[in-house]
Amino acid sequence: MKRELDYLVKIEGNEALLDRFIEAIFNNTCLIADDYPSPYVLESGERFYNGTVIDYFFQTTPFSEERYTAFFEKLRALSGFNSYYYTLGEKLKKLISTVFPQVSYKDSSLKVDTKQEPLPLTQEQDEILRFLCYLAIGHIKYDASYATITANKYFNLAKRLGSKRVDELYQYGAGTIANDILVFQDKQVDCIANDVTATIRIKVQDDTEQTYRKVLTYINKLLKDDFPKSYAIEFEGPNLKDLKVDNLPECGQRYLFATAVQYEALHPLMIEYINTVMRKWEWYTNVDEEVCTMPSTFAVMALGLWDRRYFNLLINYYHIVDGDHQYVHQNYTLPFLQKYGIDAESIKVYIQGVLSVQEQPHEEAYTAYFTSTEVLKLLLDSKEHFATYYFSAEDLEDFEDSGNEVEEMAEYCWENVMYTTFGLADNYPALTQDWSTEAITLFKQLTETTE
Repeated sequence: MKRELDYLVKIEGNEALLDRFIEAIFNNTCLIADDYPSPYVLESGERFYNGTVIDYFFQTTPFSEERYTAFFEKLRALSGFNSYYYTLGEKLKKLISTVFPQVSYKDSSLKVDTKQEPLPLTQEQDEILRFLCYLAIGHIKYDASYATITANKYFNLAKRLGSKRVDELYQYGAGTIANDILVFQDKQVDCIANDVTATIRIKVQDDTEQTYRKVLTYINKLLKDDFPKSYAIEFEGPNLKDLKVDNLPECGQRYLFATAVQYEALHPLMIEYINTVMRKWEWYTNVDEEVCTMPSTFAVMALGLWDRRYFNLLINYYHIVDGDHQYVHQNYTLPFLQKYGIDAESIKVYIQGVLSVQEQPHEEAYTAYFTSTEVLKLLLDSKEHFATYYFSAEDLEDFEDSGNEVEEMAEYCWENVMYTTFGLADNYPALTQDWSTEAITLFKQLTETTE
């Protein structure tokens, strides 16, 4: 039985109502429904499918970069970039194929005939390509990190068709962030950022607390503005410190936070930075994709090795990080153990770290921290209260949605903890042969499965 829609989808016969939707969007009186597919809603209650409103806007509104940009900025504020970028991209590609004789549209793709000699751009063509660049910037700023691929395709198309806008953007940025936020310079610090290339370049003349305070203040202010969520920090300065963690990617932010952490008065600014940028599925763009690294990683590592009062910061990081794609933080486990060992507090961080990677490899160096009866008792306590200690409310909700039993997931996760800590089960007899009777009894309890 076909479901009856509670929102309109057709243009024919609804033109007057669609005019009201367009007007409401410009006047900030249009609403968006909570139910799928989140249609637009007038204050008087009428509901219309979003894609149809965009189709109608393209059909009835002569192209103007200013007018179209204003309209889609209103939509972005209303329903977010992801609610319309696909529809806008398709409409814009079709428009380009009608305005540029050397461009054809087929199966959602544009093809440029290179045999045709390019002609000077008309004002309309130039504005359309500038608007294409506007859409590309939206992908960089508001879409998933991988959407830069789409953005670059749009930029390349605009350049091939003769637009100068791309070079302007690469040199000066989009022009939507105030210059005093993008640029900060004095005798100690030289900072400049570009929100299109998503690059922050910083050079400092000394390693004083005052200098690093200026740098962190600048970065925090910038990243709270309309700057991309995936970005690069290029950093230069004298007397740079490094994190005592092996196999980290080479990048400016690594040295920035390793040096800044030396000043405890700057720790609140580092925490502010972490809370601003720590987002799942966003990445530092100056790190190789194979060692993808979530923004905040190096600041979290620096604080976590500074003092145990930052354990909760580490645990929060481990909850958020995308362990299906990021593995670089597994290099942090051994330095953490070397710094703190295992006690009632640090064991929670250790286990949460193990859980934050799909399957963290075992290292023999880990085992030495888990052989005393005191630590084995802590492990047993963690096993017996695993769901309470280590599963977040979001984890429990995900298990329920996917039909997984909490007890089964706890047992599965515990197997990973045992493997990372002690290695393969076949090696357990050799591992424990010299242990005390009490330790062996405790270890046996750790390896027993729940009936």
